Amino acid sequence: MRNLVILLIFQILTSSFLLFSLIEEGNDWPGWRGIGRDGVVEDFIPPERWPDMPSKVRQQNIGLGDASPVLVSNKLFLLVKQEDNEVALCLDAKTGNQVWKTVNNVAPEVTGPPSSHPGPRSTPCVAQDKVYTLGVGGALTCLDAQTGKIIWKNNEYTDVPTFYVGMSPLVTDNKCIVHLGGPESGVIIAFNAGSGEKIWTIEGEPPTYSSPVTMTIGDENILIVQTETDVIGVSMDGNVLFKIPTPVERRFYNASTPVIDGQNIIIAGQGLGTKSYKIQKSGNNYSFSENWINPDFGVSFNTPVIKNGYIYGHEARLGKLFCLDASTGGTSWADSTAHNRFASLLILDNYLLSLDATATLSVLEVNQDQYIQKAAYKIADTDIYAHPLVVGNMIYVKDKEMITCWVTR
Repeated sequence: MRNLVILLIFQILTSSFLLFSLIEEGNDWPGWRGIGRDGVVEDFIPPERWPDMPSKVRQQNIGLGDASPVLVSNKLFLLVKQEDNEVALCLDAKTGNQVWKTVNNVAPEVTGPPSSHPGPRSTPCVAQDKVYTLGVGGALTCLDAQTGKIIWKNNEYTDVPTFYVGMSPLVTDNKCIVHLGGPESGVIIAFNAGSGEKIWTIEGEPPTYSSPVTMTIGDENILIVQTETDVIGVSMDGNVLFKIPTPVERRFYNASTPVIDGQNIIIAGQGLGTKSYKIQKSGNNYSFSENWINPDFGVSFNTPVIKNGYIYGHEARLGKLFCLDASTGGTSWADSTAHNRFASLLILDNYLLSLDATATLSVLEVNQDQYIQKAAYKIADTDIYAHPLVVGNMIYVKDKEMITCWVTR
């Protein structure tokens, strides 16, 4: 009996060693859709061939929520609901061990149609050794990334959109940018990233489930924010530079983050197809003009990605994948396979990674001429609404309550 126990322990240790020896680390992924907020993974290490199933390194229960994990300096940062609280977590990315845990606030009750998603939806942002989290009820918290100590917080914006707070904070130019409030009380706010002091506000802009991004025009960086009715350009000192009308079709919401392609903004998610606008600056004045519109293919609850001048997305009704020419808007191809309109997309070198709400992880070849699937995996027993995190050859997936680390070889 003793020899059998020793053998079992040896097998477990050997298996763990083999799994960890397969892990290859990657760069940081500090916030929503990565460093550039574009869904491009710069350091992916592809396998020689995609396996029948990735290897599961570990799985642990961390709490409820659809907020995506982020990674900085080999530490995972997450925002979840545990019992009655919204909790910020820091885990060692290699071992899964808890580095720190901080209770941010009492979790607000989520009622009505969104009640099946009681946890946070907003992806944390890590910058300058601080972690910025945004709860489902609008509580914004800044924590020390090393210790989890709360540096500052703001919970005065208690009005929320119909499906509660879903945008992810952006930290840029030493400012933490958020879009809070409800349909009648929306406000875009720039907080001092270090102190939490308000620098500027823009009132009267109804919030959405989209997240702000930055765009460079000439030598100036500006903010691009999707509201319920417009995409607006905002200077770093809080001046509105332009507004592009983006009305939604009935049953749609502005939940897709604008995609930046040089001087162009690609807008989808309104139920009216996909559009591209060119932004120009003359002196101190900004203007926009429509490049093209593709009325046949848009998205609802996912954000497209761009690779080699082509746009990839999940269409708005059944989540079928499509590819558009970013210069003309023409349809390059459209697949007939239904996925799910709730989906996440990443560019992994020459691969496209799709994770839809049915917990199906699909690997496609980046190809503007045709749909080529390389692999597909069922990776959870629950639905998944969080964005996957890919670093090196590891894929972290947050489902309803679990976070799982997979390795692709």
